[in-house]
Amino acid sequence: MNNIIYNGPFKKYIQDHIKLKQAVGYKYDTEARHLKRFDKFTLEKYPNTTILSKEMVLDWCSKKSYESQANQCSRASVIRQFAQYLDSIEVKAYIIPKNYYPSEK
Repeated sequence: MNNIIYNGPFKKYIQDHIKLKQAVGYKYDTEARHLKRFDKFTLEKYPNTTILSKEMVLDWCSKKSYESQANQCSRASVIRQFAQYLDSIEVKAYIIPKNYYPSEK
């Protein structure tokens, strides 16, 4: 069960997205933690946003100096799923293309 508290501008949407994923059988624990970090990121950098913009998504997905390519791809995948959820409930959202960031070879 997800007991994470979200506070950012997408908090209700994140909570609903996680509930939906869990309702259809996904554990969604690791992803919920990724979304908590995204929640904190949006609260700090985009506190008044009402849409998931391309700028915000690419800013969130930019590779950090300390992380592997696989971690970046994982973050991009989670935010892509969240964007698809937002789009499905008619909230404007940039959906990063699948495999936008190549996996390590």
